[in-house]
Amino acid sequence: MAAPPCCGNNNCFPVCPIAAKYDAATALPRIEAKGGRIITNAVAYRVETNAQKKVEAVHYYDPNRTSHSVSGKIFVLACNGIETPKLLLLSADDKNPRGVANSSDQVGRNMMDQPKLIADIEMSEPLWTGVGPVQSSSIMNTSQGDFRREYAGAMFRMENMARSTLGGLAALEKGLYGKALDQEIRRLSACTARLTVEHEPLPLPFNRLTLSDKKDWLGLNRPRIYYDVGDYVRRSAENYTVPLLKKLATALGATDIKISPEFLHSDHIMGGTIMGNDPSDSVVDADCRAHDHDNLFLPGGAAMTTGGSGNSTITMAALALKAADAIVGQLNHA
Repeated sequence: MAAPPCCGNNNCFPVCPIAAKYDAATALPRIEAKGGRIITNAVAYRVETNAQKKVEAVHYYDPNRTSHSVSGKIFVLACNGIETPKLLLLSADDKNPRGVANSSDQVGRNMMDQPKLIADIEMSEPLWTGVGPVQSSSIMNTSQGDFRREYAGAMFRMENMARSTLGGLAALEKGLYGKALDQEIRRLSACTARLTVEHEPLPLPFNRLTLSDKKDWLGLNRPRIYYDVGDYVRRSAENYTVPLLKKLATALGATDIKISPEFLHSDHIMGGTIMGNDPSDSVVDADCRAHDHDNLFLPGGAAMTTGGSGNSTITMAALALKAADAIVGQLNHA
C-alpha cells in the first residue's frame, strides 16, 4: 500500500500521524507477505564464518538470553553506522582476529554525522512558523563550490516548527504570570524562529567506534565512540556558514540572534564500514558486499564514503537497492 502524501501536520517527529513519512512499518508487512519472518526482541551478537571465509550463521539472543542461530546462503547486516560495526567487532575469533570483514582495520572507522549549528532569532514582526511541514525547503547551492578545497559545504534551512512550547518556557523563565504571561507567550511564539546549517563531514579514520569494556544487560560490550568534527568543518563555520547565518537573520529582520556555541548532532549516522575498490583500505565494494566475505552484504549509511550536507536517507535507500540487485544476481548465478 502506498504511503499518503504529506498533509502538513507539523508533528513529524518521532512518528508521522498519517504514516506519510517512511518508517519500518511500511516495509515489514511487505516482507512478511513475501514469506519473510520478523523475529522481534532478538539481538544479534555474533557472525560466524567458515574456513572458506563465507558467513555460515548469525547468532542472536532472545530476551531470556537464550542463544539461537540463523543460517543461509547470503547474509545482510543492515544496522547502520553503529550497530553494524559493533556486531562485526563482537564477532572476532581465531579466523577473524580483528573482527568479521575487518582485515583492513577499517570497521568502525570513518564515522560521520553532519555537524549542525542553529541560530535562534527574534523579530519585531510576527512570522508564525509551524504551519505546514516541519521542513519545507532548504538552500543547497551553499554545498558546492571551489571553496570546498579549504572548508566544508553546507545546507541551510529555516525550521518550520511551531514555537509555542519554546515560547511558553521562555516566558515562564521571565517570571511573568497572568495576562502578561499570556501576551509574552503569544509574542515569542509568533516572533521567533530557528535557522539551521548542517555541514558536510570528512571521513576521518580516527573518528571511530570500538568496543567498550562496559557491558549491556545481555552481557555484550557496549560501543565506545570517539568523534571530532574536524578542522574542515571548523573552518567552514568561521569563514562561511556563521557569517551567512547572521546575514540571513538580518535579512529576515532579526532584532536578536543567538547562535549555538558548539556543534550539535544531526543524527545522520554514516560510515563505519566504508566503501572502496581497495580491500586494504575499505570494508565493502560498490555493491556493499564485504571484501572479506563474498556472501555478506552491509548496505546503508555505514557504507557511505562521504557525508555531504543534505539528509542521507535517500542515499542509504539507494545503496540498499543496489545491494539488493547484486544479491539477486549472485543468487541467480549460484
